[in-house]
Amino acid sequence: GKQAPVVSLDLKHSAFDPKEKVWTRFPPEGTKYTPPHQSSEFKWKDYCPLVFRSLRKLFKVDAADYMLSICGNDALRELSSPGKSGSFFYLTNDDRYMIKTMKKSETKVLLRMLAAYYNHVRAFENTLVIRFYGLHCV
Repeated sequence: GKQAPVVSLDLKHSAFDPKEKVWTRFPPEGTKYTPPHQSSEFKWKDYCPLVFRSLRKLFKVDAADYMLSICGNDALRELSSPGKSGSFFYLTNDDRYMIKTMKKSETKVLLRMLAAYYNHVRAFENTLVIRFYGLHCV
């Protein structure tokens, strides 16, 4: 069989479970945890929230700024052509984050490699590997 991924000591193995997810409601008026916005109310699913929260801290991303950039009043800008996979790419209005739409199969691959990715970026602070800040489903 496959060797189990080594999990960092500060997160429990269960934090990397693909079934580990949280739903968040985003009403237009905002909440204590979500910014106000001009869209209709929506919900999003946050996969492995403890892992990605830890990664954002590691990458020195402020949680409130992150939420404001991707969910605030300013619309996302769609990049002109879809990627090779047929995915669409969006930029936040402040140009800080790129968002990619993903197929279910790509999501499964990212979740499968998440523990190894997490340990790599923790061990090699100056790695050139792309930074993942979250995995969300709207």
